[in-house]
Amino acid sequence: MRRNSLQAVVCLLMLLGTAGCAAQDQAPGAVEIHRMTDLEGPLGGTDSTLSPVIQDVYDRSIPEEVYSVH
Repeated sequence: MRRNSLQAVVCLLMLLGTAGCAAQDQAPGAVEIHRMTDLEGPLGGTDSTLSPVIQDVYDRSIPEEVYSVH
């Protein structure tokens, strides 16, 4: 019985040792890259779907508000 448990432990250790080890990384040689766009618009363009509040904030001129005489 002791011999069987020793053999089982040795087999388990060998299995654990070989399962996690690989001789070489299995990385692919080439990876396809697809350009992603927002529907049909280019990347990095301005967002034309701003909410009305944000559009109002962007339309205001900060120097006008800061340097107004009112």
